[in-house]
Amino acid sequence: MRKFMIVAAGLCMAAAGGVIVYLIFFSGRGETYEVELTDYHAPPQSDDFLADDRLDDKKPAFDATLVDRRPLGKDGAWLLNASAAVIKLDVPPIRPDVDDRLLTLHPSYADTAGENSDALPILPSVNMLDGKAKQFDDGLYAALDQAYYNGLPGKLPSHVQLIKRIAERLDKDSSATSFLAAGLSMVGVTIEAPNKLPTDRFLTQFRKNEVLSKPIGFYTWSDKLRQLFLFMRFFQHEFDAQNEADLGIPRALASVLAEDKQLSDDYRQAIAFYSRLTNPSLCLSLADVPTTGQLDGATLEQLARDKHLAHSSVAVFPPKTSKETVLFEKLFPQGVPPDVDLMKELVKRIRSGEVSLKPGSDSGWYDYLVYALETLLLPEKGAEKDKLLLTKAYKKRMLEAFKALVTKRRETHVRELGVGMRTAAPDKLPPLDSVSPRLRVEPGPTYYLRTARAYAFLTNFLESSVGKEGLQKLHGLKKDGEREPDLYTELTRMRDLFYGLYLVSAEDIGLKPAFEADEEVDQEHCYKLAGDWLPKALADPDLTADTRVAVPIYADGSVTRMWATLGVRLAKLEAGYARPPSLKPAQGEGTWKTAEPHQLQNAYYLIPVDEFVEVELKGNRVLTREELRAICDREKTKEAILEELRK
Repeated sequence: MRKFMIVAAGLCMAAAGGVIVYLIFFSGRGETYEVELTDYHAPPQSDDFLADDRLDDKKPAFDATLVDRRPLGKDGAWLLNASAAVIKLDVPPIRPDVDDRLLTLHPSYADTAGENSDALPILPSVNMLDGKAKQFDDGLYAALDQAYYNGLPGKLPSHVQLIKRIAERLDKDSSATSFLAAGLSMVGVTIEAPNKLPTDRFLTQFRKNEVLSKPIGFYTWSDKLRQLFLFMRFFQHEFDAQNEADLGIPRALASVLAEDKQLSDDYRQAIAFYSRLTNPSLCLSLADVPTTGQLDGATLEQLARDKHLAHSSVAVFPPKTSKETVLFEKLFPQGVPPDVDLMKELVKRIRSGEVSLKPGSDSGWYDYLVYALETLLLPEKGAEKDKLLLTKAYKKRMLEAFKALVTKRRETHVRELGVGMRTAAPDKLPPLDSVSPRLRVEPGPTYYLRTARAYAFLTNFLESSVGKEGLQKLHGLKKDGEREPDLYTELTRMRDLFYGLYLVSAEDIGLKPAFEADEEVDQEHCYKLAGDWLPKALADPDLTADTRVAVPIYADGSVTRMWATLGVRLAKLEAGYARPPSLKPAQGEGTWKTAEPHQLQNAYYLIPVDEFVEVELKGNRVLTREELRAICDREKTKEAILEELRK
């Protein structure tokens, strides 16, 4: 049986197939269980997902009040109402002999502008707009992580000081002191721990596991972030029944917290903070450990079951759960078979309904971010479902977008996780030669709205925990320093920008915006913010940033599965009215009339898209951004990059 380790975690799910009973010994848990495992079979997957939509299934109602605010024709003589229109979206195939430039991979979205030899407009894609959000998300998370690590007076007690305060109350000769000494030593803090053997054992165990101990993502930006990564990752160590003697460590630490209310409150605040900033805990925290009675594997299992946790273990700073990785843990308890594609497994189960992306009452920011991606896989769940006629090729394009975007979200949180005229005679109006969809962003209103709501959730949480003034004192980070606006200003701007992108996209396809009753949105401000930003989006410094990332998703000691994006390329997007919009003169009280077939034309765009791969690395290793990007720059093509990664 292969030993395995899961990098992050999420929703529990079992495979389908013939049931076989095994006795499984989990090397990471030290317990023997009798469990029912299944012969692994992929769940049935309907071909409907990648089938062309049927126009007969689309029945949007006409709404005379839903008028596009952008007039048509010479001098704006015509009005357009697309409420009953349906827009067809397609991605024409790349012809290698003509479109070979569309296969070129670029480090950033802005770099794709140089490939636009067709003079087609570059339409901001879901990927590109998410690229803007990714740079902000990384900077915000880095700033908050660093603020909590250092301590924000009156708001966020320092992680390092918290551990030191616990250590000061421990017996100096205890193994718990040796454990804390090991973690503190990595940040240059020395405490008295006469027994060096346990300290050395914990350090050696941590350092030899590169998947856990190698700083990746934005944590390579500075020595401070690298140090933070090591410190917090060390204290994510899960104590379980494998070494029952070590269970005295969390018991001793929990006893210290139980004796000091302020210390306990500060510790609980830290656990609660990251449960919202990322997601709920994967295992028990010290606050869950009883200070009396026996503490063994059976007790941990019962405590975890009572709290509906995936792991029967306890950690000082528990790693956080995610829906995708516990799925993999349950499907493949003996390791991932070589022929299994983890991303496909996740997509299948989201499509089948076995995995729901909808956030729960205890969800954190990560769940909200991933939920925003749902309609990329399940377009029928979007408010725009009757407004868009999607071809099989376009659905495949959105599937690839989901893969890339969920990878980037995971990478941000990597440390914590795993669209008859009475008053004027028609012949006196300027002629209207043609009507085609006028898109300012790739259509995806539900994605934009849910992303805005994810930022609204984060804003509310941080205002209650850090405070508006506390956020105004912080700045998001980037590789070479701080981002210019303060964190509060930038966070609320990102929220309003995505609300604006929702309003713009809804107007583009003739969809009436809809907000919750208690959702306060300054629609005019948000619409203008997005409208002003979109024409110059490719000049935004966030979109000139290198977008290539890699994140581990599963490791078993001999190989590591990685999700990665290898660069950005351009794809063609064709948009046309499958069902026509309505028109009327801008002046007077003319009636709405359906556009004639001869007036309709398709619109053509180029959209920047990410190149996603799932790859298996030999050995217990991971890649930093810098290592991945060096390989991509050297090897150039997807095939050559994959060949190098697999060596």
